[in-house]
Amino acid sequence: MRRSVTIARLVAAATAFSCAVLLVGCGKPAKTQAHKVTLTLACWEGPEGLSSLMKLLDRYKKMHPNVHIEIQQVPGSQYYQRLKIQFAAGVAPDIMQMAYDQLPSFAERNTLEPLDRLIKRDRFPINEMFPQLLPALKYKGKFYGLPRGWTTFVLYYNKDMFREAGVPFPREGWTWDDFLYACKKVTKDVNGDGRIDQFGCDAPTQADGIAFWIWQNGGRMFTPDMKKCLLDSPEAIEAVQFLADCQYKYNVFPTPEQAQDLGGGSEMFRNGRQAMFIQGRWACLVFRGATYPDGRKIDWDVAPPPMKKQKATVLFANCYVLRRNGPNLEEAWKLMKWLTGYEGQKHQARTGRDMPSFVRVANSPDFLDPANPPEHDRVFLDVAKYARPLEVDANTGTVNELITNEIMQIFTAHKDVRRAMRSLASTINRIQQRGAK
Repeated sequence: MRRSVTIARLVAAATAFSCAVLLVGCGKPAKTQAHKVTLTLACWEGPEGLSSLMKLLDRYKKMHPNVHIEIQQVPGSQYYQRLKIQFAAGVAPDIMQMAYDQLPSFAERNTLEPLDRLIKRDRFPINEMFPQLLPALKYKGKFYGLPRGWTTFVLYYNKDMFREAGVPFPREGWTWDDFLYACKKVTKDVNGDGRIDQFGCDAPTQADGIAFWIWQNGGRMFTPDMKKCLLDSPEAIEAVQFLADCQYKYNVFPTPEQAQDLGGGSEMFRNGRQAMFIQGRWACLVFRGATYPDGRKIDWDVAPPPMKKQKATVLFANCYVLRRNGPNLEEAWKLMKWLTGYEGQKHQARTGRDMPSFVRVANSPDFLDPANPPEHDRVFLDVAKYARPLEVDANTGTVNELITNEIMQIFTAHKDVRRAMRSLASTINRIQQRGAK
């Protein structure tokens, strides 16, 4: 009798549980059922970068099937202008790629979400990143970006040309004099037509391209408070004069006309017309598989940049940022953590485009891959000890454009370096003073 009562009770309990489940299924959604959300992500990626990003996003969406991600791809110079228009119209993306030097101008307009609260709440491992990188992610003491990846600038060099000229390979502690000596030895008229068609290196034209030369000479671009431009200091003028002499006096840098005839920029290094090239990690993708005109593979590697009074190089970071008080802020933050966290960093490291922001990923085979050049990948990490970002503020976009234009005039129109730098500093100081009011 007791057995029959027990069975009856079990049947009744099971029936009640089944009804409860049915009620949940037919009524309101269960609490565990994820809310559907559509995120918009703005990026500047070209075909290769977009393909890489889509692979990473596909992995994320498999783990978060409730999330749909719409990509807004705007390659080229129109990217930031479009973002400004979208913010003004109230239709900015949930998450965006942004170079670190653009963070201040957007943060100053209160368009970006400060990340400190979210980083602390979710214990995002910001302190496991390279400490030199962290200032590039902040504005006025607050975090606004987390890195897709970053890079230090190093010296790429053609080992074949150095061997042929009998010049030792570049090394740590290499000086400006060593650099100039090597440039002279490898610069030559290859085909005997009376015109130089193989050069030592090339002239920088952008702000970050001249910054580390100034730093190496003991100078600065700005005072620490950014209120005064120091491009008219003796250290800055001497650094830029050295570079101008490499082009006009020693003829070891190509003139703009010569560079254009030979392909210009990284193309000259990639086709064996230039022995050295100073650039970030992304150049590795361009130079892997580089060949001479006759089809021979170029043997190349990387080394620290030359130095004078001190060691210095520049770093650059490409970040992800969030729309301030966006309608999908929490879901956008989850995606941002994935893209900039360990899995995202491993993925980026394997593409060869970026240095990972986390020290442990950078020291793993995901980045230090012996199967792909350069042989001395670790140089990117070694020079991080003395790498630094540009000093930036809300005026940086305007200021960097002025610097680029004036530096280009020095190398294209042979402008007097001292007068050009003094005029440039005076113009920038007027902008900084207006901004400080």
